[in-house]
Amino acid sequence: MGEVLLEGRNLVKSYTTRAKGRRPETLLAVDDVSLRVHQAQTLAVVGESGSGKSTSARLLSLLIPATAGSVYLEGTDVTQATDSHLRTFRRNVQLVFQDPYSSLNPRHDVERIVSAPLRYQGIRTKVSYRTRVKDLMARVGLNPDHSTRYPHQFSGGQAQRIGIARALAVNPKVVICDEAVSALDVSVQAQVIDLLQDLKRDLGLSYLFIAHDLAVVREIADRVAVMHKGKVVEEGSCAQIFDAPGQAYTQELLAAVPRIPTEWDAARIRAEAASADEADNAATSQRRKDDQDR
Repeated sequence: MGEVLLEGRNLVKSYTTRAKGRRPETLLAVDDVSLRVHQAQTLAVVGESGSGKSTSARLLSLLIPATAGSVYLEGTDVTQATDSHLRTFRRNVQLVFQDPYSSLNPRHDVERIVSAPLRYQGIRTKVSYRTRVKDLMARVGLNPDHSTRYPHQFSGGQAQRIGIARALAVNPKVVICDEAVSALDVSVQAQVIDLLQDLKRDLGLSYLFIAHDLAVVREIADRVAVMHKGKVVEEGSCAQIFDAPGQAYTQELLAAVPRIPTEWDAARIRAEAASADEADNAATSQRRKDDQDR
């Protein structure tokens, strides 16, 4: 599976609740969780709301401190990283958030948003920041001439592509996607998933992909970790988890996925075949016409 780039070992995150008139209680949001993201692989973390998957992502990205446990980047303990070490970590591990609009400053144009990591990191590029931003916009499927526009002038899918471009600006090794497509329409989801797959292939990226939509996970993941009540209850290859789940909770999650009726699926296949036949017939007719013209 390649070397381990990002790893969380025995991570714990607890919170203390203090309700008026009651004794303080400790809530374990993440309880002894270990996760590994391998080079050029996608690890998806799935589970119902409140299972601890997003908290685990925040621990692995050092956005929040762990109560216990350690985070490693390429074998180096970065749990307590500060200053230059933390800056190096941020350069190698970037995030794409769930709501693209809330993660983009509405007062900044795209050029300023996408170039922000470069400026904050003090990274010099061979080309100007403006050229770098335009290159990144083209890379994620946006019009480079729109770099002077503001977030509200883009659709949800386009805004998420801006977030992806920003994450790519510093050439990270790992991108953490925290429900990165859950706020998008289904058709737009498919487009963003295709983009992430292309970037993974072309740039050798690794992903930690947090999601609750198992259909999306099946499209993008190499390995899947299933979380329940703050613990990882099962982990394995995508095929193992979807085709032969070993835990009752995983089986319940899969059973909850809506199934397309067989007749619908058959109708879709027939429609696709008919469309393909029609295209072939049109191409054949055009070739015959071209031959006659010659």
